[in-house]
Amino acid sequence: MGIYGKILTVITLTTLFLGKAHAQEQAVGTSWSFSGIGLTYELRTKPDAFVQLGAQMEMGEMFLGRSQYPGASASFTWNNIFRTLESRNGNSIYLFAGAGASAGYSKDFRLKKKQQTYYGGFFGLKGRAGVTIIYDRDINITAAVAPILGMHLCPKNGTIIMRYYRYGLLQTLMPEITISYRF
Repeated sequence: MGIYGKILTVITLTTLFLGKAHAQEQAVGTSWSFSGIGLTYELRTKPDAFVQLGAQMEMGEMFLGRSQYPGASASFTWNNIFRTLESRNGNSIYLFAGAGASAGYSKDFRLKKKQQTYYGGFFGLKGRAGVTIIYDRDINITAAVAPILGMHLCPKNGTIIMRYYRYGLLQTLMPEITISYRF
C-alpha cells in the first residue's frame, strides 16, 4: 500500500470514528495540577463509562526549580462510573475510577538533593479515580488523582538505565482539577 492508500485509510477510519462519536456525549477541557497542565478529551461510551484522552506538559520539576524545560506525556484511561448523585437544581455528581496507560518524555523526581536526574522516556499503567460535578450549563469540573506505575528510561554514560518512575507515584499526592466544556 502506497502513501496515498495509507492516507485514505486514515481519513476513512477517522470519518467513521467521528460519526459514531458525534452521537455520544463529549467534553473538551484543561487539567491543572502541581505535576503539570494539559488538555483532555472525554467520550461517554456507555451511560456508566467514559474514555479520557489526555496530553500534558509535565512541569513538576520546573515548579520545584530543578529543571528549565517541561516534559510531555499522553495518556488514555477507561473510567467506570460507580455512583451518581442528582441535585434538585439539575446538577449531577458522579464518582468514577478507571485504568489505562501513559507514556511520555520527562525528568524523573530525585530523592536526594545531590542526586543527578536525566530526561528520558517513560511508560506505564495509569490509574484514575475522582469525582465530577456536571453543571446544567454544559460545564464539568473534575477532581481526580492519577498515579502512574511505570518505568523511566534515561541515558547515563553512554548506556540506558531503566528504573521505576518515581514521579508517577508522586502524582497520587497531587490531585488534578479539570474544567471542561460538554457538547
